[in-house]
Amino acid sequence: MPALFLAVSFAGAPALAAQDSTRAAVLPPFDLHGFVDLFYRVADPLNKDGFRLRKADVKLSGSVSPRIKWRVSFDAAKSLSINSTVGTRADSSALEAASIDQKSRMLQDAALTYIVSPTMNIDVGQQVLPFGLEGSTSLPQVETIERTNFSADKSRAVNLGDVRDIGASVNGRVMQQLEYHVGVYNETGDDQGTTDGNDQKAFIGRVVLHPSFIPNFEIGGTGAYEGGSPLQHRERGGTEIQYKDQSITLRGETMSARDGLLHRFGWYGLGAVRPTKRIELVARFDSWDHDRTHESNLSDAYERQIVAGGNFLLDGPRTKLALNVIHQTFPNITSVRSSTFLLAAFSGQW
Repeated sequence: MPALFLAVSFAGAPALAAQDSTRAAVLPPFDLHGFVDLFYRVADPLNKDGFRLRKADVKLSGSVSPRIKWRVSFDAAKSLSINSTVGTRADSSALEAASIDQKSRMLQDAALTYIVSPTMNIDVGQQVLPFGLEGSTSLPQVETIERTNFSADKSRAVNLGDVRDIGASVNGRVMQQLEYHVGVYNETGDDQGTTDGNDQKAFIGRVVLHPSFIPNFEIGGTGAYEGGSPLQHRERGGTEIQYKDQSITLRGETMSARDGLLHRFGWYGLGAVRPTKRIELVARFDSWDHDRTHESNLSDAYERQIVAGGNFLLDGPRTKLALNVIHQTFPNITSVRSSTFLLAAFSGQW
C-alpha cells in the first residue's frame, strides 16, 4: 500500500505541475507602480524638527477585459486616527463615542474603469475627487514639496484637494479641447472607505478648456453640491488657469468651500522655471482662510505662505531631491509670530 501511494503521488505530480503552469500562463498581466517620499522639517515653530515619511504609495493596475480596467492603490505611510465625540457629565468632560477615521486607512484608490470610447470612460469605486488642477495631480508631479494649503490642510473639516470618496464618474474629452470629469459620490471626501452616513449624494464636476490656438494653455473650473440639513450642506467652487511647457510653468487656482456653517477660501499663484532637464526652480504665494467668520486661534486663522525652492533630478526623472524655504504668517493672530522654516525632501517613483 505505501508503494502504491508513492507511485500514485509521483505520477500525479507532473500532471499537477502542468496544470499550475497552464493556470499561470492565463493569469492576466498587471502593472506595479510606487512612490516613496521622505522629508525633513527644520525650524518650524508649529511642528517638531524631524523626518517624516510623507508617502509610501503602492499601485496595482491591470485589465479585466479589453474594455474594463482595474486599479487598487495603498499608502503605507498612513497611520490610523480616531474620531471622538466628547460630552459633559455633571462638572467634567466624558468620551461619548469613538470610531476609526476612515480617511486614515491605507486604501487609496479601488476602482473599475469602463472604456466607452478612446475619448470617454466611466470610473466606479473609490477614486480621487475632481477638485481643481493640483488636487487632481499626483504628488510626484507637484512642483513644491507640500501641496498648496487648501489641498493639504485637514484642521477644519476635510481638505479641498487630493481627497477620495466612493462613487461613479464620467471622464473624457470633446474634440481634444474640452476636458470634463462629472460624477456622483457618497460625500465630498468625508466618507472615504465606508458607507454613506446619509441619503444625500454629492454631485461634483470639473471642466477644463485646452484651446488649440494657444498651445500648452488651459483654463477651467470645479463645482460641487450636496444638499441636506444646514449642518450637512456642502458646496465647492474653484477656478484654475495654467500655462506649462518644457521650460516654464505658470499656474493659479482658487477654491471656496461651505461645510455646514463653516466657510473657507484659498488661492495661490505658482511659477516654475526649468533651466536644464535636471533642475527646476519654483516659487509660490499661498493664501488660505481656514474659517472666514472667525479669527480666534490657529485652527480658524487666515494664513499666508511664501515658498521658494528647487528640485534636482538625481538619477533620471524618477528620483528627486527637493528643497523649500517657507515663510509663514498669520496676520490676524497677534499671539503667533511669523516664521521661516525649511523642508528638504527625497523621493523616488517606479
